[in-house]
Amino acid sequence: MRRLLPIATAAISLALIGAGGAVTARAMNRASSFHHDVTTLQRSWTEDIREGVPAASLAPLHKALDTSKYMHAAAWSPVWWGDDGSAFVTTMRHRTAQAWTSAMEVARSRAEGAMTAWSEMELAYGAYVPAAESTAAARWSAQLAAATTPAAINALAEVWTSEVAVARRSATLDEVTVATGGYGSVTALLAVAEHTVSVARGDNLDTGAVPSLIATLSASGPDSRVTVPSIKSLEADLGPLNALIILDGRVATELRALDARVGLATVHKAANAAGFTAEYTTLAARYREGGTSARLDSVSAQITGLEESVNAALTAIGCGHAVPVGKVIDIDVTTQSAIFFDDGCIDGSSLVTTGRPGLRTPTGTFHIYAKYSPITLISPWPQSSPYYYSPEHADYAMEFLRGGFFIHDAPWEPSTAFGPGSQNGVDASHGCVHIPTPTMAWLYAWSPIGTTVIVHA
Repeated sequence: MRRLLPIATAAISLALIGAGGAVTARAMNRASSFHHDVTTLQRSWTEDIREGVPAASLAPLHKALDTSKYMHAAAWSPVWWGDDGSAFVTTMRHRTAQAWTSAMEVARSRAEGAMTAWSEMELAYGAYVPAAESTAAARWSAQLAAATTPAAINALAEVWTSEVAVARRSATLDEVTVATGGYGSVTALLAVAEHTVSVARGDNLDTGAVPSLIATLSASGPDSRVTVPSIKSLEADLGPLNALIILDGRVATELRALDARVGLATVHKAANAAGFTAEYTTLAARYREGGTSARLDSVSAQITGLEESVNAALTAIGCGHAVPVGKVIDIDVTTQSAIFFDDGCIDGSSLVTTGRPGLRTPTGTFHIYAKYSPITLISPWPQSSPYYYSPEHADYAMEFLRGGFFIHDAPWEPSTAFGPGSQNGVDASHGCVHIPTPTMAWLYAWSPIGTTVIVHA
């Protein structure tokens, strides 16, 4: 009996140890699972903030998590024996979803407010609202539906709010001008004058006495008691200032055109290209200085002089022709010839054969929209028609006009048949443009889809 007592005691001890180990293992597993879920939750908060959820909305969640008993309990703590923390995590996820939903609702409310403001403005100003802006606003509902985050919706709301304000100002000014004729009122005159001064200052132009005249007229009050001489003085000075702004715009256009020509000279290594670039840089700097009509006229004259020099240099290397930018196939149906331009530079030329009497090649500006190599050309006319032709094989064809109008080689046409008068010969086309095969092979490779085709007499 004395021997059985120690044995029983040992067995009980082992059982207790085993049970304690099992409890500890379960607690550790629960703690690990909880912290894994928490890490995922914290990452979602970071992403939500990036996508527009206010950090302040998530701050209470951070605090609730940081102060929870689970965050400070060791893995073997009794906290985990009867509680795995899942209910707490579920609550936190629900609150996270609520924060997201709230942020979406606030953002959507802002966006819908801008949309409502636009609708009210259109009702108030009607036809005075710029058509382009109205067309853009008609797409707002679709844009809002496509936005899936608070940040995206808030960005739309900010842009739309600004566009409403800009369009309202524009519509108001147009309404006053149309309703009263001319300026119509002192208020309208001041608005125009202030806008003109703003534009002029933005372009660094001399505004003359206009700002002081605006101040004088504003101080007098926008009513019928304002003295006529003040109004007339401002109107008189606005004319030259507007002319100066227009001149500034014209010179800017001239400068952009010159930049393109200088760029061509550089790309095609025309003589003195580096010198042209330096002169252009100087002119651009002088233009940005703005100032008076005399200064801008001087810059314009220098632009003209430099452009003449650049054009002469381009002409000397076969460039500078007045054709659209990019690759251009220029076909002259009178001389039955074609010239191939790349950014105004001649890359090649060829004699051609165009449409016969009754089936002349259409004139106009077109673009290559399809290419085929090889191709079999099938007559659209029946055999009974005088225009019928048997199927013909061509190695290269580029379609430039619906209805079967191609630029293609014509292996059946003798090489001596191309050129002046061939449009009236036996090998004249049925509306297409024939080019000798060797040249057509090169042209086919040279011409991308979209190449401009100009056909003229």
